[in-house]
Amino acid sequence: MPGSKSVTNRALLLAALAPGQSRLRGGLEAEDTRWMRQALGALGLGVTESEDTWIIEGGLHPQASAPLWLGASGTTLRFLLPWLALKARGSIRLEGDSRLFQRPLGPLLAPLEALGARWEPGATGARLEPVAAPPGRLDLEVDARLSSQFLTGLALAAASLPHGGTLRWTEAASPSYLALTTQWLQRFGCDAHLEPGRWTIPGGALAPQALELPGDWSGAAAFLAAAAITGRPLRLGPLDPGDAQGDRALVAILEASGCRSRWVAPQTLELAGPLRQGLDADLTDCPDLGPVLAAVAALAPAPSELRGLHTLPLKECDRLDASAELVRWLGGEAVVIGDHTLRVNPGPAPGPRGAFDPRNDHRMAFAAAVGGLRHGGDLRDPHCVAKTYPDFWAGWRGMLGC
Repeated sequence: MPGSKSVTNRALLLAALAPGQSRLRGGLEAEDTRWMRQALGALGLGVTESEDTWIIEGGLHPQASAPLWLGASGTTLRFLLPWLALKARGSIRLEGDSRLFQRPLGPLLAPLEALGARWEPGATGARLEPVAAPPGRLDLEVDARLSSQFLTGLALAAASLPHGGTLRWTEAASPSYLALTTQWLQRFGCDAHLEPGRWTIPGGALAPQALELPGDWSGAAAFLAAAAITGRPLRLGPLDPGDAQGDRALVAILEASGCRSRWVAPQTLELAGPLRQGLDADLTDCPDLGPVLAAVAALAPAPSELRGLHTLPLKECDRLDASAELVRWLGGEAVVIGDHTLRVNPGPAPGPRGAFDPRNDHRMAFAAAVGGLRHGGDLRDPHCVAKTYPDFWAGWRGMLGC
């Protein structure tokens, strides 16, 4: 498995915030992480590569002489934005794919604008005017119902302040990602404390680190789903069984439907199918599993229900609608209930059909690969996987022995 995108972009920014030189090995090489590295370099941070290690000189005030291109990377935009609003020297132009700036930002901008930052959106991006003088501490109430990334971005920025901060909220989307951020704040020396509805982040404690970044549980999802669908055993690594990545919940979800798993080495997982019943899963902590599990549900031996999907319409595409479309493309019946639940009845082999459109979304392409294991089919724009997993198709062919 390649490195985790979620971990890589958190670790890159933490390395930029920590005064001194950090060295990161095993990071994900993909579009989303490339935009983060390039943005940090354009902001005046030293970012170099030596063999398989990224070396980051951190602790400087960010300053940009040219627009920053962020592609379609929501983590890059939402993680950078609070730090830039509080610490940048001079205004900064942010640009990227049109969908990036259509996704929700208001709940993140609101507390930053209250501190004095200004956000000036335009046709192809936005200009950020940072606060005149950064506060020594943050004390904020945040609306995190649409994305936990708002809280993560603010927590990372708070860790760079002399006195840190306290964040509070009533409800957060995908709360497992807050635990992931806490884990990596702690690995960079910040003893952040997370509890329901409250996050306490000490300031002035970040220190440079030399770290090995873990494999990607999100990237592993399609391969684990393949083992479940085909009934064949599959071994994957490197994966950390103690990692806080929310998508490792996939193993328990598949086990609940009849699969078996075991660790055959410290970072090597074996999972074997077949599924013996439909899926019944609440994905509130791991909604990005929704598309792959929708494909699994379309091929399962009984009906399935996937809940907790209310953030999917706000992703790189409307993944809830696209997942329902994928189920129908695979011959199943899909019913969307509100904006949070997908019910799936598997059907017979589909008749003649056109190519499936992943809507330029890497996770929809992964899901289509899983669906194609039984009935085949054509896929438009297979290269959209480059956003997080450029070598996906090579790995997929290798797994299939073709």
